Amino acid sequence: MESLLFIVKPIVLGISLAAPIGPIKLEMIKRGIMGGFWPAMLVGIGAITVDMLLMFGIFLGLVTFLQSTLFSAIFSAVGCFLLARLGINSILRSLSSEKMIKKEDENTSSAGSYWTGFLIALGDPFIFVFWLGVYGTALTSLGPHHTVFYLLIYSLLIIGGVTLWNLNIAITVHFIRDFIQDKMLKAVTFIAGIILLGFSIKLFNQMIELVI
Repeated sequence: MESLLFIVKPIVLGISLAAPIGPIKLEMIKRGIMGGFWPAMLVGIGAITVDMLLMFGIFLGLVTFLQSTLFSAIFSAVGCFLLARLGINSILRSLSSEKMIKKEDENTSSAGSYWTGFLIALGDPFIFVFWLGVYGTALTSLGPHHTVFYLLIYSLLIIGGVTLWNLNIAITVHFIRDFIQDKMLKAVTFIAGIILLGFSIKLFNQMIELVI
């Protein structure tokens, strides 16, 4: 029973991190509708890459650096710029007369999808808050008697939970995309753009607070 809990708890924790609708999920849904499974999944994989880099960074003792005000201000600024850019591009594309659902998108957007997910996650301070707060607390609750290997497996199971949820999003969007008309996608893209701008403004306010 204890072994089962060891596996289930970090996976559920990872799913809890991935489940909220934020910039990453909005981009996954948008690209999944336009291009299918792989563009959506690669956005998620790009974000997971940042998660893993942060996880190993914390293992290497970078917590103090990650908690610095300068670091937070820089990444708030980067996140603000990236999300504002994505939001504006989404709104402009939704208002254009160009058809959004194109089968060729599935073959041409893979590399761009990965790096988009990577950069959104890299510029999202909320991801840093999770890894420094929730993840750090979870490791502390395990106690000091566990080996580094044990903690590493626990951490990789959290990443596994994130991956499972992203896989769920990518598969779901892939199979419903054929039922979505172009006008509906434009409406979704417009709303996503507005929400992304909202996240951008929130990060801008956070950056101003840190600087002042």
